[in-house]
Amino acid sequence: MNIRAYDSNDFPTVEAWARARDMQIIPQLLSPNGFLVEDDDGPLMVCFIYLVFDVPFVFMDNLWSRPNTSLNISRESWAMIWRTTKVFLGNLRDCKGEPIRYKFVRNFCRPELARLIKRDGWLVADRSSVQVIYALP
Repeated sequence: MNIRAYDSNDFPTVEAWARARDMQIIPQLLSPNGFLVEDDDGPLMVCFIYLVFDVPFVFMDNLWSRPNTSLNISRESWAMIWRTTKVFLGNLRDCKGEPIRYKFVRNFCRPELARLIKRDGWLVADRSSVQVIYALP
């Protein structure tokens, strides 16, 4: 397995993964900071990092994997994305070259992933929520 930057050419694959889960992904809402894990069969898992500059946390969102991926493969893919995300965040600098120090990473995910990543030190708030989006005119 390897990890690389997400490219807009990957969108049809990621969109198909979302549709397989009866979900929708909007390309205009994707962060330019995306990472994609690949294996011998091609794209396997993707995640996007959304930077917020006036609060001490970032969002991980649109974390999708190829449908019917085994738990072991998902665990390995997640580990690659999480390591890459931490390195990415550790390398961020402001215009003066000073490190940008985020304090938290927030991730809205499915219960299966929450159980998986809890062992990495994530605080899991077990509640249901519904995503709503309003397009400003």
